[in-house]
Amino acid sequence: MLRVFALEFSVLLFKIVLAPVMIALVSLAGRKWGAAFSGWLLGIPFSSGPILFFLALEQGPQFAASTAIGSLLGIIGWGAFTVVYARCCFKLPWWWSTLIGWAAYFAVAAAILPLHSGEIASFVLVCVALAVILLGFPHVSPPPERGTYGKYDLVLRMVTASIMVVTLTGFARLLGPMRSGILSAFPAYTTILAVFSHRQHVAAAANTMKGVAIGLYTAATFFLILSPALLRMNLAAAFALATLGALAVQFASLIYVRRRLS
Repeated sequence: MLRVFALEFSVLLFKIVLAPVMIALVSLAGRKWGAAFSGWLLGIPFSSGPILFFLALEQGPQFAASTAIGSLLGIIGWGAFTVVYARCCFKLPWWWSTLIGWAAYFAVAAAILPLHSGEIASFVLVCVALAVILLGFPHVSPPPERGTYGKYDLVLRMVTASIMVVTLTGFARLLGPMRSGILSAFPAYTTILAVFSHRQHVAAAANTMKGVAIGLYTAATFFLILSPALLRMNLAAAFALATLGALAVQFASLIYVRRRLS
């Protein structure tokens, strides 16, 4: 009982502390290097990676491995949100763009839920889907100047991140491995960046979303490696291997981001 309570407390502390810290760091990076760069950073599984770690401790490696496949497939819905938001933001205000983007995510999530493919087939499907999604983005130039930020802009982003992540992961634990994996790919951090970028400049929002879509290859690689590794290696080695593979893809994609979206 004490061990379960300790795990529950650790997970809650992670959600409350890490979510605002991550969104703050990503936001500050966007202010320094541009909107597309901040979006690209979200390809690193800041939220779903640690959540899978705690799931493996609490529910066992088999449950976490199945959840990782769900998270891998959920990337398609995540990518759908980015391109739909990027298309909508030029004609609609941020709240309509968000609602339509979320509708796209849930529609894709419902479509992929019946799938029962392995990690390789899921990875191929995700890569093809992301390639199609990237072709669907509007061609925009970076905004001519960096936007201005309100006094409490960063604090508001951090508070919003905590609320969204705690709420979503609370529901995810009740849904089983596949559904919780797909829900872990819900674009919570992405929504926050999209909305705040949109309020500054629509071109910044579109470039942020394209940066996210490019970075999703990193998340896909992480889940591809993690799912089978959890069943064949100890927990630390599995996560270390998945992280190394994901970072290699992340740095490779940086070349594209700097050339095309800077």
